[in-house]
Amino acid sequence: MKGLPEDYLHYPARRRGMDHDIYPFRALPAAKPVSWPKGARVAVCIAVHMGHFPMDMPLKPFIAPGGMERPYPSYWDYTLRDYGNRIGVYRVMNSLAARGLPATALLSAVLAHRYPVLMDDLAAANWEIACAGFDMGRLHHSGVPLDEERATVQEASGILRARFGAAVRGWHSPAHSESSHTLRLVAEAGYSFTTGWANDDMPYVMTTDAGKLISMPLSQDLSDQRMLHQQHLSAEDFTSAILTAHETLDREAEVTGSGRLLVVPVTPWLMGVPHRIRAFNAMLDGILARGSIWPATMGQIADHWYAQNPD
Repeated sequence: MKGLPEDYLHYPARRRGMDHDIYPFRALPAAKPVSWPKGARVAVCIAVHMGHFPMDMPLKPFIAPGGMERPYPSYWDYTLRDYGNRIGVYRVMNSLAARGLPATALLSAVLAHRYPVLMDDLAAANWEIACAGFDMGRLHHSGVPLDEERATVQEASGILRARFGAAVRGWHSPAHSESSHTLRLVAEAGYSFTTGWANDDMPYVMTTDAGKLISMPLSQDLSDQRMLHQQHLSAEDFTSAILTAHETLDREAEVTGSGRLLVVPVTPWLMGVPHRIRAFNAMLDGILARGSIWPATMGQIADHWYAQNPD
């Protein structure tokens, strides 16, 4: 058995600090204070994962979270996830509409071709549409040639913008996957914010060779997919975690005088089933009951934050 190659731990940006120049280091206590509309303490965004999971999803270089668990063709896996785009999303949509809450859909572009009626319903609900790549099987990683990855970003962008227009300004790589080129390609395609990095509670500016991007937080620890599907927790555990996070952020905002942000990641094939939607509704009501929130889309929050942090 051979040892590791000499260049295993080498990469061009290795140096003291963060090993990259995408953004400067920022500690939250030293961040510039942020104010939300009407003096709200916490901006709240419901981010709805609406992915298409093809039955021939690749197993390498990694299996996307929520990906196929059985050999091709697994109709059981496929239909379980497709339930979200056929049934579950409408329960989530009704819950939010009943409370006057907006949402941002992180949408696999191929769904625009497969479910045109759903696209009409999303538009009627005034949900913000962010591009979540082409589908959950076409991942972004270092093994994808640059031209091929660029073509994927452009194809996915073209599909969704043909249906929803220039309002598609946000990008979320499927399964949070990225290569060293992805951010540049996303900026090159005209996006203004992305949700791929989970290293902050607040937005910050990323710099690429093709322009700036605003990084919007999308917590993995608060994801229903992580808790319900990967950790096998109950819906009540998920909603309790969200409410606890909101309580903490609300207290921080009150003490510091600077607004905080809570993004709630929701997956319709998990949260939109009949036995979980009640817990989802209770969680929304709990947030609303505490008050001092600004319900908004990711794009609205990114714009409002950047207006106060243009540098």
